[in-house]
Amino acid sequence: MDPALLELASISSTAILAAAATDAWQTMRSGVAGLLRRHGEGRDGNGEPALLAWLDEDAAALEAVTEDGRQAARDELADVWQPRLAGWLAEHPQAAAELEALTTRRGGETRSNVMHVNGHGTGPTYGVMFGTMNIGNDRNDAS
Repeated sequence: MDPALLELASISSTAILAAAATDAWQTMRSGVAGLLRRHGEGRDGNGEPALLAWLDEDAAALEAVTEDGRQAARDELADVWQPRLAGWLAEHPQAAAELEALTTRRGGETRSNVMHVNGHGTGPTYGVMFGTMNIGNDRNDAS
């Protein structure tokens, strides 16, 4: 197999799984689903591309993993997904540029995550990206 396609499969599997169990998952899933459908991926019993059904299962499994163990689980799944994507690319080499665009670039620019949090007044200002924030007032004021 072409080494460039193997490298693309590795990079793409990591990028796809990095989006799983985050707010970016639905966008990534939609992109992968469209790519698989456009390039004739075989369907499972529910009419979905078979690779997409596997990906949904793995994304759900990542959701069930605690935040502390999630990166290790992603790394393990990326090792499983690299040969799956490599095999798919071997059958659909014409999809390589589209997969690369989906998983590494948007509009010719490298994707980045940026968050701006601006606070005004005297109250606290909070922000979180790709995670969960729990804010509570646990003080027991008897006054």
